[in-house]
Amino acid sequence: MTDCTLVTCDDVPHLDPDDRLLAEELVRRGIFVAVAVWSDESVNWSDTKCCVLRSTWDYYRRFDDFAKWLDRVSQLTTIWNSPELVRWNADKRYLLDLEEAGVRIVPTLWASRGEKFSLVECRERYGFQDMVIKPSRGAATHDVLLIHGDDDSLAHGQAHLNRLLRGHDALVQPYLDSVMGYGERALVFIRGTFSHAVKKKPFDSVLAVRASTTPVVEATPDEIALVREALSLAPAPSLYARVDLLRDSNGAACVSEVELIEPGLYFGAHPQSVITFADALEHKLNGPGLQGRLENRSSEVSFSEVS
Repeated sequence: MTDCTLVTCDDVPHLDPDDRLLAEELVRRGIFVAVAVWSDESVNWSDTKCCVLRSTWDYYRRFDDFAKWLDRVSQLTTIWNSPELVRWNADKRYLLDLEEAGVRIVPTLWASRGEKFSLVECRERYGFQDMVIKPSRGAATHDVLLIHGDDDSLAHGQAHLNRLLRGHDALVQPYLDSVMGYGERALVFIRGTFSHAVKKKPFDSVLAVRASTTPVVEATPDEIALVREALSLAPAPSLYARVDLLRDSNGAACVSEVELIEPGLYFGAHPQSVITFADALEHKLNGPGLQGRLENRSSEVSFSEVS
């Protein structure tokens, strides 16, 4: 039986290169590791003691299937992050939960599926000029569009929004200038403890994490406090979390995204985080319900077994 299966998708059957660093560290510790595609019907999920969601980047395109997979596999083994967290985090309306609880988020207007939503009216009523349009369910910059306040750009954005609303909910946010200066900051927490922060590339469409292009930055106390507050409102504790922050026009930190399903954790940019994650996972494996499952393991396991 495998100790841990790192779960991915068809697009990256051998994991994001960043997550391979985690696999190597787990193997080095003598943990029996496998890598499996969540939609592969040949996988025997009962033959692993836990699953850790990593590169399941297509979940939003097949969410009904993914939700059924969660239901089925959670009856056979333990999944981290938990299905409860995944369901809450899979739709960006979780931002409403945070806002209603008093957490500062990027100003957001919500549009429901089938609704007629006017960007011109949005500009006139709320003063939004440059705007960002997002589907309520998606990954990276899939179907995310930045538009400007001129009529041609608004018309293009309206057509894009109308298309989204034919099948999904969507959100409209003002474009914050801090994206290009201070930058969007991604804060990584492992087992509830702050690990590190990076400055993300604006509107990066690349899902794979690239340490060489992502600088580590020092998170400020108010940023760390804001993320802790946001994570405390999630429906369950997380093994791993990444929360992306922006600064508003007044310089205040606000939550842009909470990522609890398959976020890049920038292990390569901050190597100590691989150790921290492996420690957290070992703690889970030796905790209630899984206690003793690492006993008598040999450390002589090659990475070829998980590639």
